Amino acid sequence: MHRHKLHIKVCGLTRLDELPRLEAMGVDFAGMIFYPPSPRYIASVPQTAPTPSYQGRLQKVGVFVNAPEAWIEWAVKHYDLQVIQLHGDESPAYCARLREKGLNIIKTFPVADDQFPDTRPYETSCDYFLFDTASIQKGGTGKRFNWQMLHAYQGNIPFFLSGGIGPEHVPEILSLSHPQLFAVDINSRFEIAPGIKNLAQIKQFICQLNTVLEA
Repeated sequence: MHRHKLHIKVCGLTRLDELPRLEAMGVDFAGMIFYPPSPRYIASVPQTAPTPSYQGRLQKVGVFVNAPEAWIEWAVKHYDLQVIQLHGDESPAYCARLREKGLNIIKTFPVADDQFPDTRPYETSCDYFLFDTASIQKGGTGKRFNWQMLHAYQGNIPFFLSGGIGPEHVPEILSLSHPQLFAVDINSRFEIAPGIKNLAQIKQFICQLNTVLEA
C-alpha cells in the first residue's frame, strides 16, 4: 500500500476560473486538451479570464496529439503552460526539443491487456510517463486497462495512472505498490458534462485518498 503522496491531475478542464478552487482541494496538475476532435477542446471555449492571471502552485498541462511545435509554443505562451502531455506518436527527438525549451514532458503510452509498451527510447527525453487504456482513436477512452500490467514497467521515470478512474477505485489505487507510481489522472468519471467538472466529487475523492495516506 502506498504511504507517500499521490499527486492528482484533473484533465479535460475547460473552466479555467476553477483553477484556484482545484488548487485548494489539493489538485497538483490541471490538464487542458488542445486536440480539436475532443469534446473538451479548450480553444473552443470562451474564457472569462486568461490563465496567466492564475499564479498558484498548480501546474497547467497542455495535452496535444501529433501537434506542430509552433502550435504548442503558441499555447504555452497564451495559456501559461508548464507541462506538455503528448498523446500521439511523437518521437523521442520531438519530446527532447520541447524539453529543451524548459517544459516538463509527459509522454502517454497506450496499454493493452496483452502487451505493455516499450518506454525505454523515451527515458532520456521525458520527465514523466502516463499509462492509459489502448484505443484505436487518439485521446482518452474513459475505460480502464488491467492494472496488473503495470508490473511489466521496470523503468525509472515516474508515471501517471490514467484511464477510467472513478470514485470507487480509491481502495484499489491505494493497494498499488509500484515504486514509480507518481500520480492519478482523473477526467470523465468526475464530470457533470464533458469539460464541466464535479468539484464536490473531486474533493471527496482526494479526501478519501489522503485520509488513508496520512493515517
